Amino acid sequence: MDQFAKEKRERSPEKEAWIANFYTENHLAYEAFPREVASPEQLRFMVYTEPEQLYYPCSDRTFNAIINKTDTDWLIMSYMKVWEKIKPLITSVIEDEYKKEFLLNLLHIKFRHDTASLVMLPSRIEKRLVHIFIRVSEIDRPLARRKEEMNRRVSALLNSRAYEEAINDRAGLSLESDSPLDEIGLRISFLKLKRLFSLAFNLEKVMATSDLTKEKLMDYMSTEVSGSGWDHLEETLRAWHRDQQWHYILWKSPLAGSILLDLEIIKLLVRFGVKVIISVKHAFYFDEITMADIMEDPFLADRFKIAEIITERNISKNDLLDKLKSDKTIFVIDDGTQERFNPLLTSVTFARAFKEADEVIIRSPNDAWCIERSSFSYTRNMMLRNLDVTDHLVINFKPKHPKAIRFSEADLRAKAEALIYHLKMEKRKGKTIMFYSAIVGSIPGQLEMAKKILKVFVNHLRQKHKDVVIINPAEHFEPGMDADDLMYMWEIVQRSGLIDIWRFQTYEDIEKAFELMGEKVPPEWVGKDATYSTGCTKEMQIAREVQKEHPEMQIIGPPWEKFLRRKEYGVGKLYDRTLGDIS
Repeated sequence: MDQFAKEKRERSPEKEAWIANFYTENHLAYEAFPREVASPEQLRFMVYTEPEQLYYPCSDRTFNAIINKTDTDWLIMSYMKVWEKIKPLITSVIEDEYKKEFLLNLLHIKFRHDTASLVMLPSRIEKRLVHIFIRVSEIDRPLARRKEEMNRRVSALLNSRAYEEAINDRAGLSLESDSPLDEIGLRISFLKLKRLFSLAFNLEKVMATSDLTKEKLMDYMSTEVSGSGWDHLEETLRAWHRDQQWHYILWKSPLAGSILLDLEIIKLLVRFGVKVIISVKHAFYFDEITMADIMEDPFLADRFKIAEIITERNISKNDLLDKLKSDKTIFVIDDGTQERFNPLLTSVTFARAFKEADEVIIRSPNDAWCIERSSFSYTRNMMLRNLDVTDHLVINFKPKHPKAIRFSEADLRAKAEALIYHLKMEKRKGKTIMFYSAIVGSIPGQLEMAKKILKVFVNHLRQKHKDVVIINPAEHFEPGMDADDLMYMWEIVQRSGLIDIWRFQTYEDIEKAFELMGEKVPPEWVGKDATYSTGCTKEMQIAREVQKEHPEMQIIGPPWEKFLRRKEYGVGKLYDRTLGDIS
């Protein structure tokens, strides 16, 4: 039995209720807020969790303080730090004295109310107070002028002669007499990367310096950059440079001013065969960049002309991969949140970008705090700034969980192409190709039974039909694959034009399977067919499109009209979420 399942069994009903209350009070329970909170499948795109293991978007100390009702003084201090951020925001942005006093009192009342029970996460209180502030003040970008001024000054810095001379100075470039040109190019790039990371680390000091000469900039660029994260980045970039293939980095939560230095770093990364997905906040979160900043800040809008801005918050895997395979090398998405890193509330687009990335770089100290001080492992390697060092820059490395499996687009395409080759060989032998689409997990708690039904009925078809190759998708599943991976792989096969008959599961098929098993049809399976699966619905849409190109292909199964009850398949799901508002 898994340790987390064992721990759950050993918890008292009171403790279990307290944990459930923690998730509902913080609006983090998927069962209670399915439209706001990521499904367990979407969460597993980012966080590696064992069965029965609960994820919480905070440090272990914060979670234990709330659940175990201990460390109360420390929790209260964490709450006070939230108010210490909110109060100056109000006083610096609101000019009208009456409105300022009103907001201070309103938010303080809300703050006292939310902290009284000692069950709220400080980050969730912060988010709620910010949301109320924006709604009442009617200011969408409260710190816009300050952030734009920071971006203006950094933009001017990057355009200055002092910067150009400093970034290109030979000082610190270590070369041997026999160094090949390729190695010289790599060392120059790594030196520039270190200088830019160092400059971003010292940005506050840089902005406070009145006369920025080349020598002063060189000094700010020479801060030591070290740590396991830096070592990992250098090693990874060297490997990627050698393999001559595109790789993806997710660049998380850049800050005002620093984002322009980040962009210079990213341009260097592109030379190593890297495409970078920059993730910004969905809405205002202090000095962190939002999608509105990218669109409306003139200094960002100008420099981000080279990037593709992806505004869809619920992008499909296919659409995301199509964009990543384009000629663009820099992309911008928003993470769907207005708070520090919280995978439970990120958008589908962010979750899919995280899943497709080879590595993740965390630029925001607020995000790094949550990740560094929790015991959770993630599905991708992460590099983030060490928060406890002030005199030099240490980039930490948080390796992905050793059991985390990633199927890249190339991996999935290779599997699909191998199957297509096999089908072509079978067709040359005169065989007919049938693809069978069926419910795999659309009925909660019935995944194993669904697989059993599928296996029994497909074997029945194989015994009945001569010279017919029947594809049972469940037979090609590999550990680590989720529904997104499977749908992507199968769509390549399905659009190959090799399928002669595309059969969709009917209720009669299910009845026959139970008959062959010598069992009666249980209530949860009565009346079910492929139309109850959002995955099958997507496949019926594909089948209809394929049939237009290959009219000779037969489609057998429930009529198209019955499929209209579903309009999209769940994120990473092997079972469906009930979908409302069908258009």
